[in-house]
Amino acid sequence: MLKRSASALILPLALASCAPSMTAPNASTVDGLFLQAATGDNLFEIQSSQLALTKTNTPAVRAYAQRMIDHHVPAQDQVAALAATRRVPLPTALPPELQIKLNTLGTLSGAAFDTAYLNEQVLSHQLALSVGLNERSAGRDAQVVALAAGLQPIIAGHLQDALALGGAAPSAPPAPASLGSHTH
Repeated sequence: MLKRSASALILPLALASCAPSMTAPNASTVDGLFLQAATGDNLFEIQSSQLALTKTNTPAVRAYAQRMIDHHVPAQDQVAALAATRRVPLPTALPPELQIKLNTLGTLSGAAFDTAYLNEQVLSHQLALSVGLNERSAGRDAQVVALAAGLQPIIAGHLQDALALGGAAPSAPPAPASLGSHTH
C-alpha cells in the first residue's frame, strides 16, 4: 500500500514539473520556433521592402513595399512582446539564407529588381503561411496560436497582392521519370 501511495504522489509531481514547458514556449518548442521563424520572416520583409523603396521606380511596387513595412513592423512588435514574456530569444539579424537573398536583391535594378523582389515576396509569404498553419495545428500556447491565426489573413493578402503585381511562385523541379517507363 505504501508503494502505491508513493507512486500516486510522484506522477502528479512529475506532471507538474512538465507543465511550465507545456504552456510557456521556449526556443525548442513549436511555439518558440514559430516566434523565431516569424521574426526572421518579418525582418526579411521589412529590410527587403526598405530596399525596394530605394530601388524601384514602379509606383505599385513602391506602394506594396511601404505596405509590407507598415504591416510587418507592428507584426514583429507583437511577436517580440510574446517572445519576451515567454523568454524566447529572437534573432536580431537575418538568417544567412535570407541575408543572401537580400544581398542579391541589392545588386539588381529596374525591372529585374521588381521581378526578383516580387518573386521573393511570393516565396516568403508562402513559407509564412505554411509556418503559421503549422503553429495553428501543433502549437500549445494559446496566445501564440492566436497570433498565428490573426496574422494568417494578412499574410494571405500580402501573397495575393504580390501575385497580382506579377510575382511568381517558384517553378517546381521536373518530375523524375518513372523507372518503369524506360525500355532497355
